[in-house]
Amino acid sequence: MLSKHATKVKRSSIREQVYLQLQEWIISGVLKPGDKLKDQELAEVLGASRTPIREAILRLEEEGMVQTKANSWTQVAPVDIKQAYRLYPIIGSLEKLAVSFAQENIESKHIEELEILNGELKRALKEENAILAQQYDAQFHQVIIDLSANEELIYVLEGLKKKLRRYEVTYFDGFLGAESSVAEHQKIISALIAKNFAAAADMIESNWKESFQRRLSKMDIDKDETVLPFQEE
Repeated sequence: MLSKHATKVKRSSIREQVYLQLQEWIISGVLKPGDKLKDQELAEVLGASRTPIREAILRLEEEGMVQTKANSWTQVAPVDIKQAYRLYPIIGSLEKLAVSFAQENIESKHIEELEILNGELKRALKEENAILAQQYDAQFHQVIIDLSANEELIYVLEGLKKKLRRYEVTYFDGFLGAESSVAEHQKIISALIAKNFAAAADMIESNWKESFQRRLSKMDIDKDETVLPFQEE
């Protein structure tokens, strides 16, 4: 099953490559919740020894993507929709914070980059290419995150978004309801052009809030069982 997705890893950085490959398979759904992970099988597929496989599985277990029962089994961890409820407001708040760090670094070339990415997002949605749309949306937000030049914030957001991507693949069918994001992104761009960074920060947080609500509207779940994110006090 995995062989068609695999590229033999290079020896120079085999530990990192094995870890990144397994992580990507879990995030993208190639390896699904409950799938058993056998180090010998994975070693053969990736052309690696069992040691980096075991090290990668240990790292993924620490990240909550893998579960292990001693002397019994190792499997891909289940995906709990309640975790997505917790992640969206955290990411929205952290991206809002990123604007405050980024405001001194934003130049006209960055505004142009944001406009190009938003245009590509619009085109991908028109062509109903959910994968490309998701990529352009992520790149749009990443421009601002990177401009924060805050290594700790960038690192934390990267980890949170990897987890969130897994939930979106599992529950939200890729990239739903994104048409409104184009208009919301344009408002963020306009605020940045006007150097109204407080408004831009609020709009980014709102974009995350509205994005989550759009995704929830596509789902048939009992919202009473879970505390909704972004609730007003």
